[in-house]
Amino acid sequence: NRPMLDGDVVIPNHKITSPEMLRPQFTPGHDDGVKNGIARDGAVARPATGDDAGDAASITAPLRLDVVDAMLVADDGDDQTPTSTKKRYAIKTDPNGKHPPKIFCQGNNDPIGAIVDVSTPSGQDTALGLIGSVEWIVITCQEDREDGWIMIPAENLISSCQNTGTKIAAVVDRVGDVGGLARALELGIDALCVDAVDATENGELWDALIDAKEERRSAAAANADNVRGVTGDGSTGPSIPTIVQGTCRRVAPAGGKSTVLADRVCIDLVQSLKPTEGCWIGSSAKIMALVLSEAAQSSFVPSRPFRVNAGPVHSYVVMGDGASTKYLSELSAGDEVLVCDVVSGSERPVAVGRLKVEVRPCVQVGLVAPQSPPQTEEKASHGQVFLQQAETVRLGQTLGDDSFLRITDLEYKEHAQASDVL
Repeated sequence: NRPMLDGDVVIPNHKITSPEMLRPQFTPGHDDGVKNGIARDGAVARPATGDDAGDAASITAPLRLDVVDAMLVADDGDDQTPTSTKKRYAIKTDPNGKHPPKIFCQGNNDPIGAIVDVSTPSGQDTALGLIGSVEWIVITCQEDREDGWIMIPAENLISSCQNTGTKIAAVVDRVGDVGGLARALELGIDALCVDAVDATENGELWDALIDAKEERRSAAAANADNVRGVTGDGSTGPSIPTIVQGTCRRVAPAGGKSTVLADRVCIDLVQSLKPTEGCWIGSSAKIMALVLSEAAQSSFVPSRPFRVNAGPVHSYVVMGDGASTKYLSELSAGDEVLVCDVVSGSERPVAVGRLKVEVRPCVQVGLVAPQSPPQTEEKASHGQVFLQQAETVRLGQTLGDDSFLRITDLEYKEHAQASDVL
C-alpha cells in the first residue's frame, strides 16, 4: 500500500476492450498455470480465436508481478485481472466522452489522476492543463499511432511538472520508446505502464521495462546526495537549486577565436534593479551564473537599472518561480524572471517589459561549481555561459557583499587563474 515511486512499473488494462481478453481460460485438470480451475497469481490467458476458438487457450508467460508496483483496472464491474495483492487504481471513463478517463484509488471517490492521449497537440494541451490539479497524469499515444508524438509531449510535461506535485506516467507498447521515456530530459517520467496483454505477449518489451526500472533505481542509489537534498534535521527532501561560490575562467571557443558574434539578448524589466541584483543565466540549466544589472554608475554610459545583459539567445534564464527555466529566445513580455540580490540573498519575480536583441561580440566563460561535500575538481559540476564583451556586463562574486567581476577583466590565458563567481 505504499505510494508509487520514481521508476515504478505499472500495469494498466484500460486499453483492453473486452473482459474476455483477460479472463483465464483453461482445460479442466490442466495444470499449466492453473490450480483447481483458478489462474495462479499473475497468469494471463491468451484469448481463444480462429480455429482454436473451440478449445481452451493455453496460459502464456506470467506477468512479472514481483516487479509491478500497482495496477490500473477498468471500473466496468467485471474485474478479470489476475489475482494480486498489488495496489489497484480504478479507471472511470466519462460517458459523454468530454473529459479524459479519471483514475481513483479503489474505495475513494476523489480522483488522483487522468489518462490523456497526447498524440495530438490538443491532447498535450489537455495534459498541461491538468498539471497541479492531479497527482498523476498517464499519457498514451492512441489516436494517431503512426504520426502521433509521445516523446516531445513527455518532455514538455516533465519540464512543466517540476515542483508542482504532479507525476507523469506513460503507456508504452514499443520497446524503442522505453529508454527514451525513462531518460527524457535526464530525469525520465515517474512511471512506465504496459498493457497486461502486451506484457505477456511481448517478452522484449517486458525485459526493457524491467531494465529501465533497475537502471532508475541504481542511478538513484548512486546519486542519492544529488537527487535529494538534506534538511536541517537531517531528513531528505526534494532537490532544489542551491547557490554556491564557484570559479570561472575565460575559455577560447573552438576555432581559436577570442570572441564569437552572437544574437545577444538584453532583458529589460518593468522594475528597476539595484547594482547588486541580477538574473541567473547559463548555457545549461544545471549550472548558471548571476549576471548583474546595468544599474552600476559609470562616467562613460548612463546606467540602465532595469536591464540585464543576458548573452546569446540559446542561454537559459531562471524564471520567477525559482525552479523552471526558459531559453532567452522564448522569453516574451509579461514573463516573470527571478531576480536575486547578491548582498542579501533575497529573491523576487519581476516581469519582462521587452527584449533587446542585437548582434554583439561575446566571450565564453567556463564555470565550475564544487560539490557538497567538497571533492576533486574532476568531480565538480562544469558548465559555461556566453556573455557580451563589455565593461557593463558583471558577475556576482560573493554572497553577502557587493563584490563583482567584469567580463572584460577575464583574459584568455592557457593557465589563467580562476576567479571567484556565484
